[in-house]
Amino acid sequence: MLRIRSLLLFFFGLISLTIGTANSAQYPEKPIKMIVAWAAGGGTDIAARVIAKHMSQQLGVAVVVENRSGASGMIGTEFVSAAAPDGYTIQYTVADSHSVNPHLFPAIRYDAVNGFVPIAVVGYNPCTLVVNSKKAINTLDDLIKEAKSRPGQLTFATWGIGSGGHVRMAGLMDAAGISFLHVPFQGSGPALAAVASGQIDAMIVPAGMAKVQAEAGRVRMLAIDTTKRADIVPEVKTYDEQGFAINLRFWNAIFAPKGTPAAIVERLNGALNAALAKPEAKADLARIGLERLLIGDSGTADARNYLDSEYTRWGKVIRSANIKMD
Repeated sequence: MLRIRSLLLFFFGLISLTIGTANSAQYPEKPIKMIVAWAAGGGTDIAARVIAKHMSQQLGVAVVVENRSGASGMIGTEFVSAAAPDGYTIQYTVADSHSVNPHLFPAIRYDAVNGFVPIAVVGYNPCTLVVNSKKAINTLDDLIKEAKSRPGQLTFATWGIGSGGHVRMAGLMDAAGISFLHVPFQGSGPALAAVASGQIDAMIVPAGMAKVQAEAGRVRMLAIDTTKRADIVPEVKTYDEQGFAINLRFWNAIFAPKGTPAAIVERLNGALNAALAKPEAKADLARIGLERLLIGDSGTADARNYLDSEYTRWGKVIRSANIKMD
């Protein structure tokens, strides 16, 4: 009887594996939901819709963006972590949800490292360090010297405690050995307006937003976090160019729920890479200011290694700066 039971279990397992392999081979057969854990119209949403359009063309089925915003991206991310691992629910997200939030929120209800399968790293949105244009600070070195001469007296604005602007600035302060006074605002627009008016000294903000204020003569851009000068603001030097080796980039990436078959993950990875290699997609990324980030051969293993390292890297920055959320 034991032998018969063992044989039955073996054959049932074999049948399940065969069915699963067949389903993966036919994938995709229906529209794919791409969850964005932030509101429609924001930077992440805009990027997701561009990526979804090009992936749809490559896959031959619609990739439909669905916004599930709230709780600093945790609501949508938790939804994806609990979704069926069949390749029909994926997530387009940014570093906040997987590299930052787990180190900030003690009651987070998803496992950012083990609860997801990375499909691919897409790129990042360049951010610039800006100061009010009326200040006698013309370079990154000027700002660092000024901050060292007046520890804790210069101010920096962000769009909230634990936000990308806050964590990036914490990384800069830690690397440069300087301290600023943090002044959080309700949104990046009001925060940048405070720098432009001279109410606040400095800020790290997306390059597209900074460019508008810089062209109006209200702020001065001191550095950009790209690996080489960015087309959106080619006049702005990188941190590396100014002798300051620091990586403040926040990634954009695509994930699937844990347990998604490897064949489906590889299919999505290949579709994304093929789609973004086309001239039309490159033009769309340039239009929205998204820099492509190529990790190794852009495969799923490289994506996993990179995203695991980013989780560790930003965790160290957050702990060092003692940034906490209730």
